[in-house]
Amino acid sequence: MKPQSPVSVWFRLILGLFLIFYALNQFFHFIPFTYGEMPENTRDFIDAVVGYLPYLYIFEIIIGLLLVFNKWTPFILIVLFPLSISFLIFNLSDNDFSKTWTALIVAVLNVVLLLHYKEKYKPLFS
Repeated sequence: MKPQSPVSVWFRLILGLFLIFYALNQFFHFIPFTYGEMPENTRDFIDAVVGYLPYLYIFEIIIGLLLVFNKWTPFILIVLFPLSISFLIFNLSDNDFSKTWTALIVAVLNVVLLLHYKEKYKPLFS
């Protein structure tokens, strides 16, 4: 197995900790955060899925812990990819680009780490 570079280790830890703290904040509200004004269709979407959000946040905590402890990392990054892109699209649909930095950080870290593990994914595409 190829040794991990210090940069990829830091990126993995930052991504994992970010997911854990973001999800825990949704339960405990220790960091003030608001979605602000949203377009009506975005608000309708949130209202429709609000019952599923606690499960999503629990899933984020599990993903974050697996990244921090470096368990199944290549698999976890593939699972996280559609979530991070959805998170980015949702934040971009809000039309307030000043609040998209969190989603952008998650998406960029996810893509960079996916590229770091690209050798692991070759059998999937052959």
